[in-house]
Amino acid sequence: MRKVLALSLGVLMASSAMAQEPAEVPLFFAVGIPAGNLPTIDGDNSDWAWVDRSFEVTIDDMNPLTGGADDADDLFVDLVIGWSDADNRVRAMIHVHDNDLIVDKNPTCTFRDDNCEVHFDPDNGGGGPYSAPADQDLQPAYQMCLSFSEQFPRVQMYNGALGNFEQDALDFWWTHSGDFVTAGHVNQGQEYYYEFSAELFDPISISGGPDASSRFTLAAEQTIGLSISVDDADLGLNANGNDPLAEDCCPDGFYWQAQYSMAEQFMNTGGMPDIFLTPIADAGTAVEATSWAQVKKISDL
Repeated sequence: MRKVLALSLGVLMASSAMAQEPAEVPLFFAVGIPAGNLPTIDGDNSDWAWVDRSFEVTIDDMNPLTGGADDADDLFVDLVIGWSDADNRVRAMIHVHDNDLIVDKNPTCTFRDDNCEVHFDPDNGGGGPYSAPADQDLQPAYQMCLSFSEQFPRVQMYNGALGNFEQDALDFWWTHSGDFVTAGHVNQGQEYYYEFSAELFDPISISGGPDASSRFTLAAEQTIGLSISVDDADLGLNANGNDPLAEDCCPDGFYWQAQYSMAEQFMNTGGMPDIFLTPIADAGTAVEATSWAQVKKISDL
């Protein structure tokens, strides 16, 4: 799937939610999932097989925000994002081919090892998880980390008001809750699968949890803010020129060789990609990606 710029699609998107400012951010597409095709969140990608491949995002559509990959044997990413009005959730299946899985090298941060990061700005207001003041209880954006760590929870949620993975962040109300976020992880040799389902909130309350937060309602032809990034730690020199396996490596705990992101900048304060929620097809039928085809045709002009 080729990313396009939201700025070139103003006519098509006029009936959808307002795109964030600035409008020149990557635009991707979430497949509408019929109620009968809702995937089981278990890290098995077989129940995404019905999705038209035009919805697939690969490493070629992503941006190397730091470092890079030598080739597809070193690192490859492909993912699909979906949404459903049956349970008002966003879903995604992320497949990563990585020649080395490196986790639990950092005593505080899973995202500095091999990891998958997901950033949410549901109302597409343009913020990142560190945009709002840290003392503001209602926060407009937040982040999820998915990891194969054995030391940390496989799913962690946080934002800038939580002190960046300090203990209060690890205990945040949805970190271990299947009520609002469900994730599945599968490791098959050098193939890693992250799958998640999430009910979105905007704003979210740091002190009051879900009862003090506002559930976000998804709808067809709406544009939300969402970004997926893959963090790659690897054997040999990382992006800082250090060897992650050396005893004297990485005094700052930085083990990345690369980060590839759907965004064109780090997600701290903004630049969140636009995700267009395509209409839901009839259950049991393959999605023809009509909305994507229309957008692609316009973007090719």
